[in-house]
Amino acid sequence: MGRNKRRNDRGFWPAMRLYTTAITMARRAGLGPDDVVVAGVSGGPDSCTLMRVLRIASIRFGFRVQAAHLIHDFRGQETYDDADFVRRRWSKCIVDEVDVGAYQREFGISSFEQAARDVRYDFLSRVAEQVGARLVAVGHTADDLAETVLLHLARGSGLHGLRGMSELDEWPYPAGREQDLRVWRPLLELTRHHTISYCQNYGIDYRDDSTNYMREFARNRVRHDLMPALKEQLNPRIVEALGRLSRTASAQADYMEEQAELLWPEVASKPVTEEGILHLNRERLAEAHPALQYVLLRRAWITVTGQDRRLTERHLAAMARIVAAPGSGKTVELPKGYRFSAKGPCATLAAPAPRDGCPYPALSRPFRLTLPMGPIAVAVTKQDRWEVTAQAVRLPPDAALNTGDPLAAYLSPAALAEGATVRTWQAGDRIQPLGMSGTRKLQDLFTDAGVPRGWRERMPLVVTPRGIAWVAGVRIADWAAVSPSDGDEYPAIMVRFECVSG
Repeated sequence: MGRNKRRNDRGFWPAMRLYTTAITMARRAGLGPDDVVVAGVSGGPDSCTLMRVLRIASIRFGFRVQAAHLIHDFRGQETYDDADFVRRRWSKCIVDEVDVGAYQREFGISSFEQAARDVRYDFLSRVAEQVGARLVAVGHTADDLAETVLLHLARGSGLHGLRGMSELDEWPYPAGREQDLRVWRPLLELTRHHTISYCQNYGIDYRDDSTNYMREFARNRVRHDLMPALKEQLNPRIVEALGRLSRTASAQADYMEEQAELLWPEVASKPVTEEGILHLNRERLAEAHPALQYVLLRRAWITVTGQDRRLTERHLAAMARIVAAPGSGKTVELPKGYRFSAKGPCATLAAPAPRDGCPYPALSRPFRLTLPMGPIAVAVTKQDRWEVTAQAVRLPPDAALNTGDPLAAYLSPAALAEGATVRTWQAGDRIQPLGMSGTRKLQDLFTDAGVPRGWRERMPLVVTPRGIAWVAGVRIADWAAVSPSDGDEYPAIMVRFECVSG
């Protein structure tokens, strides 16, 4: 009798917690009868609990819930079983499919996790636009918040990174921000243990995603290795502690943003010029507290570039140093060719200037390289003013592998077997140069090769899922080079870049 009562109490507690969570979160989000909420559902315990929270809140406040599920095309049949499960549970769920690997190759994204996040949020923003939603609900819990804070901490993030995630956040991509879309996290005060317990206590079926256990993903290593160790050896309530750190950082960052808003008209009295240059009052910047300087400089970056990604604490520190340093003429190179400089009473953040004398045309976006297949021995890809020819050839054993053209090279067919993308240099890019066992930063490679700074952001790279196969005009990767065969002809793909008339 007593055991049964305790079991019922354990079941009753999550239900009450869930009910109060649903009502509180919906009230704070300001939802009403005219609203639609898109819910990203995977079929796991978090998303099943999320749907129960939204159902409870929708009965109380009258809004409509639209479930949405993306097939990531990564885990084979398991992926489609998840989609079938979701369709059975929520019959009106909108389901779409995206090949994350193809997207990753097309845009030269090194992290599968980042590529999956990109396509997932793009899908959710499209669903939101289709149904007229202003909020997209996701099933992030307190554990997800703690893991995010640890990942940002390990990467040396500043105050903005320690915020992790909030109950209501701006949409992380420009397209959603144009729709005034926001990310809503109704489960952020619950833990993963709460969602699993709720589903188990009330007989709610859910799916278990096998990718959550793959150690090659950094978040999974944090989840399964680091977090248990911290709980056991440092603080059993580490999830709560990191949540408090996130909330403290968020409050402080919000205050700093408010102070920056007040000071901004004095720091940047004029809008960005047509040439993409923002002039800043160096004296007012230098007078600001160092923490506030970082916020102002980040705001300058967002004002000029239109996005807040890619700028790191290292960049901000370098910018702040030249603001405070005596003298003039100092410059900091920023991602994608942007430059920050200080001269006299003025500091400027400028978009990439035209490269006079640079032989390489600008590339507006990455593009997939068309490769020869079957009987088709030659494939041509055109993008902007680039024309790229890929030709399947057979070379005699004594063939000279130097083509005599710096923008043409023989590459191994095996290296290109999974496809290739052409893009330009990104911060942190590395290559394993021909003849070397280790890797080198492209920045160092460019310096050694005498490539002018103004050219580097335009030099085309051939990138495969394994990495950078060729920096056109500079170096082939060791693993992408062709391997001559003793006495026999051997296959190769000759890739040639040509600049055509605009």
